[in-house]
Amino acid sequence: MRSFTATLIENNEILPGTHLLDVQAPALARAAQPGHYCMLRGCDSLASDPLLRRPFFVAAVGPGRDVCRFLVHKRGRASTWLTRQQPGMSIDLLGPLGRGWTIRPEVRNLLLIGEDPLLASLLLLAAHAIEQELSVTLLHCVSSAEQGYPAALLPPEIEYQVFVGAGHPETLATQIGAYLAWADSACCSVSENTLTALAHTDIRWREKYFAQAMIDRPLMCVTGTCQSCQIETRQGPRQVCRDGPVFALRDLSGAW
Repeated sequence: MRSFTATLIENNEILPGTHLLDVQAPALARAAQPGHYCMLRGCDSLASDPLLRRPFFVAAVGPGRDVCRFLVHKRGRASTWLTRQQPGMSIDLLGPLGRGWTIRPEVRNLLLIGEDPLLASLLLLAAHAIEQELSVTLLHCVSSAEQGYPAALLPPEIEYQVFVGAGHPETLATQIGAYLAWADSACCSVSENTLTALAHTDIRWREKYFAQAMIDRPLMCVTGTCQSCQIETRQGPRQVCRDGPVFALRDLSGAW
């Protein structure tokens, strides 16, 4: 983990209240891997409110690996402050952090499932998988069709489907059943209610090495010291900030 003062070079609102922030941070861009997150400061350098940094996933790495992109949903004071910044402003961040996604060498067909606002953790993974010439299907579950991530911002090789039904995990679990026979591996960035629903629909979700899941918890200290993000796994207690946020689905004792 390193501290960076990155320069904001682009701030684009791609959906109402949803922005893509591109920052110049060459060392971070070279180190970032799919599933890594950073802790961004959400106020001016001389201010202290809000006091705590907020976690954001590295959603993309730009050409030349010197630019990092963050997907920011305007939800609270820190995210609102970030979305208001103009190009040329400095962004204070820590990263890269966490343990991210793993693609096994034998995987050829990769299924990605994301719900808002958790889709960001899958975007860099999708790009890396395409670079490795994998077949990638990305399923985005949203509350309304207008909230779907713009397809033009994704690599054209990705099969992209938007499902309307966020908040109804049983519906999503039923809709994606046809994709399981095709997939060699699945990566889920969804709520824990949806994760539980998925785990009960098909025995494939419990197969060793088949599914990984991003666990959404408030992240405070990012070292595991405060233990506020602790979860139970088959290997015992784990800290989401340090040991995750990505885990093998079958190891999550609370998933079923």
